[in-house]
Amino acid sequence: MDRKKILIAEDDFTVRRLLEELFVLYGYQVDCAKDGMEALSLVNNGSYDILIVDHMMPKLNGIELIKMVRQSKPFLPIVGMSAFCEERIFLEAGADAFIPKPFELKMLKDIVESKLQN
Repeated sequence: MDRKKILIAEDDFTVRRLLEELFVLYGYQVDCAKDGMEALSLVNNGSYDILIVDHMMPKLNGIELIKMVRQSKPFLPIVGMSAFCEERIFLEAGADAFIPKPFELKMLKDIVESKLQN
């Protein structure tokens, strides 16, 4: 069975590393991007099963990233996360789900798994 591949776009090193370790522990392949432009490049040049996007990132914020990804990958599941941005803004940009920060890791894992099953 192929392992599902996740891209995590998060500028905070600690959060990025925590999420990477969590999803690797659960058996996923994980790539990480430290800013929106790096994430966009990885999405355009790779193949992912789901994208997890933070809102506040340098070079390209999460909302802008989602809008650009939707142009080339309209069916890629995207989960937005933010401490400052409303869920509605993420969903209007094209995200499939949203989780407010701070969040419980199990809740994020459950959201990712549900979006991968759809």
